[in-house]
Amino acid sequence: MTDTHLIFIVNEHSRKGKKFTSDLHDLLNNYKQVTYDIHITEYRKHAVEIADSLSRSIGSNSLLVAVGGDGTLNEVVQGVVQSKADIPIAYIPTGSGNDFAQSRNLSKKISESIDHILSISEPTVLDVLLGQMKDGPIVAVNSTGYGIDGTVISKMEKNRNKETVGRLSYLMNVLSGYFSQKPFPVTIKTPEKDYFFEESMLVLCANQKYFAGGIPIHPLADATDGMIDLLVAEKVTFFELLSILIKIMTKESHLSHKKLHAYRATSCQVSVGKPQYGQRDGELIDPSNTTLDVTTIKLPFWL
Repeated sequence: MTDTHLIFIVNEHSRKGKKFTSDLHDLLNNYKQVTYDIHITEYRKHAVEIADSLSRSIGSNSLLVAVGGDGTLNEVVQGVVQSKADIPIAYIPTGSGNDFAQSRNLSKKISESIDHILSISEPTVLDVLLGQMKDGPIVAVNSTGYGIDGTVISKMEKNRNKETVGRLSYLMNVLSGYFSQKPFPVTIKTPEKDYFFEESMLVLCANQKYFAGGIPIHPLADATDGMIDLLVAEKVTFFELLSILIKIMTKESHLSHKKLHAYRATSCQVSVGKPQYGQRDGELIDPSNTTLDVTTIKLPFWL
């Protein structure tokens, strides 16, 4: 890819964000026909505003590049969706979890990421989850849902250690969160069938295989098929939870567990019977949003 202008939207609070900006000039020095601009995010949802604004005026030789973790990518995607622009989004993972990068087999090395972006000749079209809640629309590149995952993220944000999340630390927080997460009723309505569970611990709409720092929560999730992969976890004993976690991290065989239920749908409405912490791509959803309507849209990615 030559004669290209790269527009980087960078979250310097991500694990390798500051290293990216300090090394960028040297990294692009070998690409004489490539120019670039850097936009540094300054607050939550700033990347949404930047991506929305830039998407409306971006030139045909320009490429929008999200640099950060899954949350940064989520915000850039949200901005592009808001702008209604049909432009591809590139991504350089510099966060701690990087679930999208792992799901798409993207390199986590900055230099390799740039080389890859500049070698691509056409975009890849992927599904993105588009949700509607009381607070307004949301997007999710990886997953969105309610329950123990939201509870764990809430605890991690309060402890200010969310940026150091990895599989092991998240799993340890799941074990801790198990004792504070109360079972809740959930109703799922799909075009084909409705489902109800009296005592649930988790309900997830998945679009990619991984979440929470590299946990293969839904091994069958496919972001190219136009389908939402739903997962419901009913109330389990502590020892059943340990068994499920072992199955997840060893053979990815947990979907066969009797307390886990997997469905696929083109769209769905998820309603929880009482306020629960929720998340989309690792970012919290206000507990007052107890109903979530989800569909998929197609977006081009420069991957």
